[in-house]
Amino acid sequence: MKIAILYICTGKYSVFWNNFYKSSERFLLTEHEKHYFVFTDSAEIATTGRIHTIFQSKRGFPLDSLLRFEMFLTIRDELKSFDYIYFFNSNIQFVSPVGNEIFPDESHGGIAGFLHPGYYKKRVFWYPYERRKKSTAYVASHTKNLKYYMGAANGGKSQEYLNLIETCCKNTQLDLQRGIMAIYHDESHLNKYLAGRQFLELSPAYLYPEDSKLDFDPKILILNKVKHGGKYFDKLPNTAYYRRAELFAKRFFSGIFWYLGR
Repeated sequence: MKIAILYICTGKYSVFWNNFYKSSERFLLTEHEKHYFVFTDSAEIATTGRIHTIFQSKRGFPLDSLLRFEMFLTIRDELKSFDYIYFFNSNIQFVSPVGNEIFPDESHGGIAGFLHPGYYKKRVFWYPYERRKKSTAYVASHTKNLKYYMGAANGGKSQEYLNLIETCCKNTQLDLQRGIMAIYHDESHLNKYLAGRQFLELSPAYLYPEDSKLDFDPKILILNKVKHGGKYFDKLPNTAYYRRAELFAKRFFSGIFWYLGR
């Protein structure tokens, strides 16, 4: 089968590309033909063989992340020729064989979601869904079988996955037109799309934070960006402890009120 791999590395994120590519070639779906579609502004990543570069200028945070669905749709026609499509964050490293078990079938609605390791087995009120009803990413607390999925990886059968990114792109644009930005950007829109649906659910073994001690044997690592890329990637410097505590309290009480609103 033919697999399309979507990858974004604008600005300094290109530092992660070589490690991602080499580990993918070694461990990811090795029985299948993989093509990499790399959205980047790096002159050091060239189109060659199964690597296809698409120029993408750096927009800055959070637009680089929020507008990823829009980026993917610029190559929609090319993606239609693939059997499966998967997106992976730039700081991903494959450390163990990842095979056909990540392929969703019709009973899964053709979509694979990756459980967020930070919220695995936590109570629903901790899940950081978009809770403002005016956003298209809003998730109601009474939705059945709620779990929280990480935006760092997702994928599925080509047509079903194209439906996902088309819907998320449309909703993202509607929010922006209304002056709204979902709390966790693309991840919020992904969780809205997955809420209440049947799909293949992959454990935190497939998105295992580097140096963590979760009860899984990791297959895919989420690399520590600061450790491997430097202080540029530190979004919460040490001076922000008070701000972190403030955000924690705000999210906790917001979650409780949202949950009780069911």
